[in-house]
Amino acid sequence: MLALALAACAGCNRSTGATGGSSLSASDAPAVVAVATPKRLDLNWSVEQPGTVQAFETTPLVAKLPGYVKTIPKDLGDPVEADEVLATIDIPELEQEAAQKVAAVGQAEAEVEQARKGIDVAAAHETAAGAMVTEAKAAIARAEADFARWESEVRRVETLVSQKVIDTQTLDETRKQSKSAAATKAEVAARVASAEAALREATARRGRADADLKAAQAHVRLAEADARRMTALLHYREIRSPFKGVITGRYVHTGHFLQPSSGTRSEPLFTVARLDVVRVFVDVPEVAADQVKAGSKAVVRFPALGNREVAGAVTRTARVVNPDTRALRAEIDLQNADGSLTPGTYAMARIAATTKDAYVVPAACVLFADETAYCYAIEGGKAVKLRVRVGRTDPVGYQLLEKRLATVYAGDWQPLTGTEKFAVGNLGALADGQTVTPKEE
Repeated sequence: MLALALAACAGCNRSTGATGGSSLSASDAPAVVAVATPKRLDLNWSVEQPGTVQAFETTPLVAKLPGYVKTIPKDLGDPVEADEVLATIDIPELEQEAAQKVAAVGQAEAEVEQARKGIDVAAAHETAAGAMVTEAKAAIARAEADFARWESEVRRVETLVSQKVIDTQTLDETRKQSKSAAATKAEVAARVASAEAALREATARRGRADADLKAAQAHVRLAEADARRMTALLHYREIRSPFKGVITGRYVHTGHFLQPSSGTRSEPLFTVARLDVVRVFVDVPEVAADQVKAGSKAVVRFPALGNREVAGAVTRTARVVNPDTRALRAEIDLQNADGSLTPGTYAMARIAATTKDAYVVPAACVLFADETAYCYAIEGGKAVKLRVRVGRTDPVGYQLLEKRLATVYAGDWQPLTGTEKFAVGNLGALADGQTVTPKEE
């Protein structure tokens, strides 16, 4: 295009010279240069990184209690259902202790029944004591009435004796009867006090019987809790699968004595992996970490399966960059109902990413030399050579991040403004400071 423009200008110069006017040589004519302005676009690209297939869950199963391996109905590679028994452990002393705890519950329940009977007995004693108090109070009323009658009779007889109507012998007999009534009255009052004391004792015994019942009931609850604890411990005689999966490791045989470690970790009996869903672990470089989020679309390719591709999405990320690897851990969950995706398999993940509002110029605007990118900006009819930083690539061109003069004293990097006019094509023919004629594409 530049050569055609130069040829056209040369033809014009020859025509002007024929007419005798002033003329310019072809070398002095400014070159016509096509220019383009950066466009703001959303660039769609992808992060492609190797990954590894892992089981969705992998759980080592250990023994909680010491004992001897009794049976092992499952083996390495066997599929298992959730809560399926993989091995049983013989712990006879635990079984005997559990039976003892059950018997203790029965004993505690018998104590509750005994306490209830004790309440009935105490209540009966309390009722009887109350009746005795009532009876004694009734007797004291009779005794007081009798005493009052004989006191009155004494006074009457004394009057008659003073009038010599009757003899003194009758007075003496009357006085003896009065004294007997007084003694009876005192005796009845003592019986009332005794009956009331017996009632208070019976009431206290009733309260103690109520307390004994509550204590017996609490003992039952304690015994039942202890029995439930032993029942829970008995469940540890069976090693069960925590989920539906496959046994990927077996480390015991029948008759082995299992001794749980006193530390934080014990040697496993089995390892069970869940394979209906697998995770693909991918480490995303730090420079692309901000583009990978939960929900980002992804395609995972498996070279060992004939480059089979499975579409999915990023399920989760660590959300932090590992300072040792300078990478972000991302996980892609894939359904694996047929079991064809084997944990440990190599994979290549391609995760979709988008750079928003990027400044993009045509590929012909960028000149690469000595691993450095250059552009020519047309300013005031001059070609100004700039060093640029190139970001993402796209079928339409290159993303430009920053610019600065391509000179020894270039100054700091400057962001693009979007108003620049960059030369398009044949950049090798241009020179810094060359006079040019821009032509909008």
